[in-house]
Amino acid sequence: MKKLLVLVIFLSFLCTGCASLSETSSLYRTGVKFLQGEDPVFAVNYLDAFLKAQPKSPYAPSAAFALGEFYFDNNDYFNSMRMFSDYIRNFPKHRGVIFAKLIIYKVLTNVKNSEVSLTSEEEDLIKEIRKELFSQPLFLMFYDKKSPRRYKSLNRNTYLVYDYVDKIKVFRNDKVFLELSP
Repeated sequence: MKKLLVLVIFLSFLCTGCASLSETSSLYRTGVKFLQGEDPVFAVNYLDAFLKAQPKSPYAPSAAFALGEFYFDNNDYFNSMRMFSDYIRNFPKHRGVIFAKLIIYKVLTNVKNSEVSLTSEEEDLIKEIRKELFSQPLFLMFYDKKSPRRYKSLNRNTYLVYDYVDKIKVFRNDKVFLELSP
């Protein structure tokens, strides 16, 4: 009986190991490898294919955030907002959600300051994000276990939030990324 139990445990580990070597997980690993190798264009292709094949994978939130960042960093704000919106909708409990909202906020407010006018839907989104950020004490939002005040993405970007009495400062890679006041 004991040998049977050991055999069953061994087979379960073997099957789990095979699942992690599937074609779709290979897409994820290859995408991450290209990100680390400083070739983000290829990484985007692999991570996008991975998200389409495995949208429920535990690695999907990190991949989606990385894609949103890639588009943001390359000034493709339409795709960045689309990717971050999908990320927020599909992974609302992921620890990077608040930072995705802040990136969307930054995109929308920068558009607002330019010559392009925002749609009423985009104006409403800005108001909704501001309301969420300032409707509760900020320290609760950023110090909560589900939303830590620090996040490191697959793209090796580190986000950090400092909460002051009258404002919050969001840093990205040790540079001020966004500053908000109520």
